[in-house]
Amino acid sequence: MGQCRQTGIALLCGVAFLFGCASLPLQSNIPHVPVRERQTVFGEYKDYRGVIHCHSSLSHDSPGRIEDIIAAAQATSLDFVVMTDHITPEAIADGISGWQGETLFVLGAEISKAKGSILGIGVKRFIEPKGKKTQEVVDALKSQGAIAIVAYPERFDDWDVSGFDGVEIYNVKSDIQDEPKFLLLLSLLFFPPRLAAARLIDRPEEKLAMWDKLHRSHPVVGIAGTNAHDNVRILGRTFGTYQQLFQLVTNHILAPNLTERDLLLALRAGHVYMTFDFFGYVPFFLFWAEDNRQQVIMGETIPISPLLHGTVHLPEKANIHLLKDGAVWRREKTAFLRFPITEAGVYRVEVYKKGKPWIFSNPIYVAAPSP
Repeated sequence: MGQCRQTGIALLCGVAFLFGCASLPLQSNIPHVPVRERQTVFGEYKDYRGVIHCHSSLSHDSPGRIEDIIAAAQATSLDFVVMTDHITPEAIADGISGWQGETLFVLGAEISKAKGSILGIGVKRFIEPKGKKTQEVVDALKSQGAIAIVAYPERFDDWDVSGFDGVEIYNVKSDIQDEPKFLLLLSLLFFPPRLAAARLIDRPEEKLAMWDKLHRSHPVVGIAGTNAHDNVRILGRTFGTYQQLFQLVTNHILAPNLTERDLLLALRAGHVYMTFDFFGYVPFFLFWAEDNRQQVIMGETIPISPLLHGTVHLPEKANIHLLKDGAVWRREKTAFLRFPITEAGVYRVEVYKKGKPWIFSNPIYVAAPSP
């Protein structure tokens, strides 16, 4: 059986090599909107789109060139890129930050701990991880004003840690690795990248369940991790180039201005939603709650009241799943949904197109009345 499988894989590789279908690029359909032309939402915020969790040759497991990352960011109209090379003194000293063309680069780092990783975003100084407990790493990040995100939460095993800001609720690499190896090879070799990606992208069930569980005790920000390495090669071809991965999934941060300070403040506050751009570019997504006294957006808390309503506004009709405390509470296929909120809880939104994930929001927290 093993010999037959190896022979079959070799045959598939040969056929794919002859036809070359795996070399077809993803085509970007993402328009470029200059930052100065962005419209404000909710009075003061603008919608900035970018990627978090990206590696370059400053990581031991990536050959990626900085110039290729910059070019890919500009080709896919990214407003920001958060670099997270595996932490070394060189990765911090030589890591890219600041403006590159019209894209803002933010320096971060990935620190392996507790069978997962901690992503530090906005890192300013090197942290020696050897000999440190997970809590010490988080504390060291926070002491320099950085954001701490738990990556790979499905395998992270130190949930006694406190002070972290969020979790990575989607990770491109994790999603692909969930596939049976033989079927994954079939998809990569025989299908053009667009078809392969459509087949491989799934709802991150385990990560979302973990995220919803964490919400029971305190607010936790959710982000999508691109986890770009530019290091998957078969028969001399690269699969998952920076430009391809930057078109799959992105994070939208609602912030007053496109500066590192404003991005970090908004990210820490949970003013974030994730889009699977591969299934359709998202020019905007609005999710808010309000009564006759105040209005709040994702990441914020509002007390329950008789006039409290929530609203979801999409750029086009799609399948909206409203979740309360981690369970689907209501489903509607529409572009605009207004609904009453009569109970305290954690409310978030998932949007699907043709059964595939399109938009995931961060929660709005509805607080019970004070005793």
